[in-house]
Amino acid sequence: MNQAVILIVEDDPLQRRLVRENLEGEGFIVNDAADGKAAVEQMRRLPADVAVVDFKLGGESGIDVIRLLLKENPALVPVMATAFASVETAVEAIKAGAYDYIVKPIDFKKLLLIIDRALERHRLQAEVRTLRETLADKFSARNFIFASPAMEAVSRLMAKAAESDANVLITGETGTGKDLVARSIHFASRRAKGPFLAVNIPSLPESLIESELFGAEKGAFTGAGERKIGKFEAAGGGTLLLDEIGDLPVHLQVKILRFLQDREFSRLGGTAVLRSDVRIIAATNRDLERAVAEGSFRADLYYRLDVIRIALPPLRERKEDIPPLIDHFLRKYAAREKKDIRGLSAEALALLTGHRFPGNVRELENAVERAAVFCDGDTIRTEDLPRSLTVRPETDLPSGSDSLEDKVRRLETREILDALQASGGVKSKAARLLGITERMLSYKVKIYGLASKTQGSAASE
Repeated sequence: MNQAVILIVEDDPLQRRLVRENLEGEGFIVNDAADGKAAVEQMRRLPADVAVVDFKLGGESGIDVIRLLLKENPALVPVMATAFASVETAVEAIKAGAYDYIVKPIDFKKLLLIIDRALERHRLQAEVRTLRETLADKFSARNFIFASPAMEAVSRLMAKAAESDANVLITGETGTGKDLVARSIHFASRRAKGPFLAVNIPSLPESLIESELFGAEKGAFTGAGERKIGKFEAAGGGTLLLDEIGDLPVHLQVKILRFLQDREFSRLGGTAVLRSDVRIIAATNRDLERAVAEGSFRADLYYRLDVIRIALPPLRERKEDIPPLIDHFLRKYAAREKKDIRGLSAEALALLTGHRFPGNVRELENAVERAAVFCDGDTIRTEDLPRSLTVRPETDLPSGSDSLEDKVRRLETREILDALQASGGVKSKAARLLGITERMLSYKVKIYGLASKTQGSAASE
C-alpha cells in the first residue's frame, strides 16, 4: 500500500469524488476540499505530499490556492489540473510553484504517472533538506571544539563574519582547520541555504585553474567539448572558498580582483559578461604580506580579500585545546569502530599533550583515529599511538657541547621527520608544513641520510 497523502482541491463534487475514489483505489491516503480555505484546513489537519488543484475554483484562482498551500507547507508538490490548456497557463502555474499540470478531462493513467514523479520530487526535496540540516549541524558553532582564549577570539570573529557578506581571509598553518572555519561561517550566515563550494588551487594544473573558476565555452581549449560552468557561477547565492589563494598565478589574480570589484566575469573563450551573487572566503598558509612585498601577490587583491581577517593559531600555541579535541575525536572514532573506549592512559595523554603537532589539528585527529583502530581494550595506551609520537630521532635535543652546525642538523632532522610523518610521507605537503620548497626538502633528506628512516616509518605504519 502506498501511504503517500494526496490533497484534491476541486469545486465540482462529482469530479472531486471521482478523482478521490480512483486514487484511493491505488492505495493513496486522499483528502479533498472545494476551495482554498477548506484546502488550508485540510493541510493543517494532515499535511499532504502532493496537491492536485483545479485551475478555476468558483470565484478563486487555483494559482492563488497553490500559493496559499505552499505558504502553509513548503514541502508540498502541487499539480495543476485545468481544462484551459495553454503555454501561458502552464507557465503561470509553474511560476506559482506547481511541479506539473494535467489537462481535463483527466486521464487517470497520466495522472498516476505525474503523481509518481511528484512524489519522487517530494522525496528528493526531503533528502536535500535532511542533508542541509546535517551539514548545518555538523558545521555549527557548537561543534567548534576549543578551550583556549586564542580560539575564543577566533570564535567571536567567526560570528561577526557570519553576520556580514564581506570578504574573509583565513590564515594559518596547514591542518589548523581553515576549511572548517569557512564552512562554519557559511552555515551560520544568511547564505546557508545556498551552495558552499571550495577550490583547492594548488591541486589544479595551472592551465585548468581559470576554467575551473570562471568556466569555459565550448572549444575554448583542447578538450573543451562542451560549455563548462565555473565555480563562481555555480556558487551563486552561496559561498566560494578559494583555498590556498597564495598559490594563485599572478595573471589570474587580475580576474579575481575584477570580480571582487564589479561582481562580473567572463568564461574562458567567451565574450559575454556574467554576474554572480557569491560570497568569497579565501584561505592561505602563506604570509601574503610578504608575498605582496616580493611581488608574487597583488597588493590590491590582498586588500580586497583582507576585510575580515581570521588568523588560526597553530595547535602548539594553544595546548589547552588538545584535551577537548582528543575527547571529541575519540568519541567519534570509537563509535565508528564500535568500541567502548573510555579514555587514555596517563602516558598516552602526556605524549599527545607534549607533542608539537607540526600537522596541527589534522595530525592530532589522525593520531586519535589510529589509536582507536589499534586499541584492544577500553583505554588507549602508548603502543596504540603513531610511531612519530613514541619514537624520536637520535638525540632528540642538542646538548650544550654540540657545535652550532650539529644543533641545526639535529633540529632540522626532527622537524623534517615530524613534517613527513604528519603529511603521510608526501613531500609536497611536508614542504608546505616546513615553509620550504619540495626541492629543498629532498636535498635535506638526502644530506641528512633520512631516506631510510622515512621509508621505515612509512612501512611501519
